[in-house]
Amino acid sequence: MEELVNCPLCGREEEYGQMYEYRGALACCDCIEEAREKRDAERAEIIEEQKHKIDRFKGIDLSDSTIGKANRQILKADIEVAKKEGKRLRDYEDRS
Repeated sequence: MEELVNCPLCGREEEYGQMYEYRGALACCDCIEEAREKRDAERAEIIEEQKHKIDRFKGIDLSDSTIGKANRQILKADIEVAKKEGKRLRDYEDRS
């Protein structure tokens, strides 16, 4: 017998093999469309957050040139923040 799991949206208990999966989110057959919509919305928000973190560096010389090195030094704290993976992104990716 397969493992029984509860649908996270409606709570209905189903065998794991009978559940639907979309980008790491499980749902029963009645809730899969809602799960898809929520997962896609969450993904779009995370993409926008990540984009916002790096947009400030567009057009700025960050190469190994003298100007690029100076810019990297000035923006060091901002670059560190942009490099760090946020909890929301980690949580999203851990489900998949």
